[in-house]
Amino acid sequence: MKAFKFRLQPVLDLKEQEKETLQQRYQRARENCRKRREDLLKLEDLKRSCLEGAEVDGEKEIKPRELEMQWSFIELLNLEIEKVIEDIKRLEEIARRRYLELVEKLREEKSLEKLKTRLSRDHMIEQERAQQKIIDEVGQQLFHLRQEEGVR
Repeated sequence: MKAFKFRLQPVLDLKEQEKETLQQRYQRARENCRKRREDLLKLEDLKRSCLEGAEVDGEKEIKPRELEMQWSFIELLNLEIEKVIEDIKRLEEIARRRYLELVEKLREEKSLEKLKTRLSRDHMIEQERAQQKIIDEVGQQLFHLRQEEGVR
């Protein structure tokens, strides 16, 4: 009996490698998003602490130069926060595109796997038919031999 050989196996192997590469790229994109979100939280915490420090107590002497520097720093933090938010949006879009690429690659691979399964099943059925045909021919030959022996 001939063994089943899937002619598209190299294509299936290539799809598997591409899928693994896409999975790694998607994981890196998600990790980059996570890191930038952490950066954003740190900046927001720093801004919050600066705002608390900029509040004027009734007992403290107001120093205009210090207040001006604090507010300038807070403005810089606001600009940096905006940049990080834009960066997060960009990274999320990259992650989304990589996810969609991965899903498409998974569909392609699944289609090839289904094709392989179907072709393997068809091959098995064909092999069983060929075996049954041989068995039927041997049975007919035995039947004819027994009939000839019975005639003698």
